[in-house]
Amino acid sequence: MFMSEPKEPHHFGSDLDIRLRPFADQRKYLELFHRAGDGQRAGEASVMYLYSKTAPREIQELSPSARIIVMLRDPVEMVSSLHAHNLMAGYEDLLDLEQALASEEERRQGRMISTTCILPGMLQYRALGKYTEHVRRYQEIFGRDRVRCILFDDLKNDPQKAYLETLAFLGLEPAAFPEFKAHNERQQWRNRRTGRAMLATILVLYSLCSHLPTRAFRKAVRSTLGLPYYLLMRTNLTKAPPSRLSPQLRDRLRETFREDVEALGRLLDRDLSSWCQPEPARLVAAGEPVAAGELA
Repeated sequence: MFMSEPKEPHHFGSDLDIRLRPFADQRKYLELFHRAGDGQRAGEASVMYLYSKTAPREIQELSPSARIIVMLRDPVEMVSSLHAHNLMAGYEDLLDLEQALASEEERRQGRMISTTCILPGMLQYRALGKYTEHVRRYQEIFGRDRVRCILFDDLKNDPQKAYLETLAFLGLEPAAFPEFKAHNERQQWRNRRTGRAMLATILVLYSLCSHLPTRAFRKAVRSTLGLPYYLLMRTNLTKAPPSRLSPQLRDRLRETFREDVEALGRLLDRDLSSWCQPEPARLVAAGEPVAAGELA
């Protein structure tokens, strides 16, 4: 495999509201893969492509033989995790998830969006948790045999199996087994004001560098942003505790996503009913302990 640097160039998806696109130019985008060797599968991992109505066709026009990998997670868990990520990334400035959910319509109208948010679509939590139409769009354009959907639960429970199946999907043989350990664990700012100031500075520098040719851009980003990112990670980020959604909010979100989860299960021919169960029932089904009184 050869993966682009940066990992998420967001070249495709002309219908997406992305406020910083250093790789919008196709020539500059293709330069990201010039170092790929013979026989390597070249790819990238721009998350918002899934939600774009134009990205599947744009990808197919540039690379008709492309293979698409989509990872899907229980939408309630995804919403909670995304909110924490958005807070850390500077996209979100509402600390309370319920308040953020209540502000979705305002944000659809372009209001209440942080100046450091370059992907306003990331604030539409409930829309992002409804996967079915987006997966179906890719299947219709590329064919079901060239769209692989991995469930996060499967990856977590048996990473080696998910790894081998993905390599087989890409027509690759395993050379060695990597160490399967957690990545991108939830983090939070020690000091939010300092974190947001550093992010704003980094965005300005990134924007200035984006006008350079691709190779010069990568070099400039590494040299000018490398130290700030290092300091950011070392001094102002700390591991965040797991999110504790209230039972009432969990139940409301499960009802919000129920119809789409059922449709997705039919589309993928997978039993996703666990995604619709109340939390105590999910814990019992997974064989995990439940505190006394919770089942009531």
